[in-house]
Amino acid sequence: MDLNELFADPATREVLRTRAKALAGLQQRANSVEGELTLHFLLGEETYSIPANTAREVLRFTPVASLPGVPPAILGLVNVRGRLLTCIDLRPLLGLPPSPPRETMHLLVISAGAVEAALLVDQVLDMHRHTGVLQPTPAMLAGNGVNWIRGMDEAMVIHLDPVALLHDPRLTTGDH
Repeated sequence: MDLNELFADPATREVLRTRAKALAGLQQRANSVEGELTLHFLLGEETYSIPANTAREVLRFTPVASLPGVPPAILGLVNVRGRLLTCIDLRPLLGLPPSPPRETMHLLVISAGAVEAALLVDQVLDMHRHTGVLQPTPAMLAGNGVNWIRGMDEAMVIHLDPVALLHDPRLTTGDH
């Protein structure tokens, strides 16, 4: 049976239509923030968010021990109560201008499974419970190869996926 004959069958077309609707629904749910509690923070002039269940704690900025030979987004290591965490600056990954660490900044400790890191952020804002669906990643950010941006909500908050972020290949030295 060739494809034309297959698609000519009404029962087959109905099965394909049902599957297409189901797949579209999965995509819709993947972009949904319905009822999700998120933590908002500032990076430059933009507001970003992560799922609240991935945020472990917010700390005042503390000195970071720099490391040789690491990617620009890795500032170094920070000591959080005896645990050494990688300190990540999202600016280079997002194509934002650099901003040297300042005492007014904060460290947002996040986790994705067994992986923990501290994000350098300008300010932690508050928590929100969202409703609605995320719009696609803005073209200016998608062009940077950022696959850990889930999308943007109606308030222009950019929602991040910490699991994908912490596995971004640009955060590794290549010496596994």
